[in-house]
Amino acid sequence: MLPVDEITPLKPLRILPLRFKLRSAEMRFPEFSGSSWHSGLGMVLAQHSPEAFRRLYQTNPESRLYALLPPMSNRISADEQFELRITLFGNGVDNALAVTQAIAELGRIGLRPGGHFELIEASVIEPVGESIYLSAQEGFIAVPHSITANDYLVVQTKQIEHCRIHFVTPLRVKDGNDHLRNAPNYPQLLRRIFGRIDQLAHVAEELTPLAKNLRDNLYQEAEQVEIMASSVEPHGIERRSARSGQQMQFSGIVGSVDYVGAMQATLPWLRLACIAQLGGKTAFGFGGITIS
Repeated sequence: MLPVDEITPLKPLRILPLRFKLRSAEMRFPEFSGSSWHSGLGMVLAQHSPEAFRRLYQTNPESRLYALLPPMSNRISADEQFELRITLFGNGVDNALAVTQAIAELGRIGLRPGGHFELIEASVIEPVGESIYLSAQEGFIAVPHSITANDYLVVQTKQIEHCRIHFVTPLRVKDGNDHLRNAPNYPQLLRRIFGRIDQLAHVAEELTPLAKNLRDNLYQEAEQVEIMASSVEPHGIERRSARSGQQMQFSGIVGSVDYVGAMQATLPWLRLACIAQLGGKTAFGFGGITIS
């Protein structure tokens, strides 16, 4: 055991949300493309950046230090621009350049299934605005630097009493032993966000933004928020497991939910969830949300 004065204190949870602007060379996917992006990125990293592959891929599937958010469209026309997001966590942020180079190489060799694309621009999604670190014309402009989870948790002075959450890729969360098939109520959503961030911090061996014993006021606020409208529906996806060779079924929910009530203190956590994604299979592109 190390002496007390030699124990390294934990650092705040690091996050690095990368947005890739891409140009299609006529892309086609048989279904939700998340599995193709996951497999393609892993293949290139294994060949060209074994250390990044080990750190990001060779872990428990639910403990991976990255989340992937692919386009939902399964057809992208030639010359059409689209976006891919990959967010790195903890020491996964140290692999940002390897991931960026892998995306460029993956565009050259092509996704299978999917097709070819070109990397136009790469940027970091900051709490306010974006910072471009690579362009097709200039190459690498800067080294992308990580941000802490706390940086996204800024409470606005303006009173917020209504928001709409869009589940843009299937959300896989459990209610008891079964996967949720209806709109989550606001306290459920907040608990899932805390669980996601706590899990990432635990795996990364870094500090969660807010200790569990300091969350009572957030739960109290969440209990007063109600669902005003919902257009959520189940969304099932089949994919073939490269490991087992078997067809696997994944179900989740997509759509939107309108929440009403005072959410001044809790809304920043929803914004953080837009970066971190929620629920299971985030490494395959599940759990993407946006707020309006």
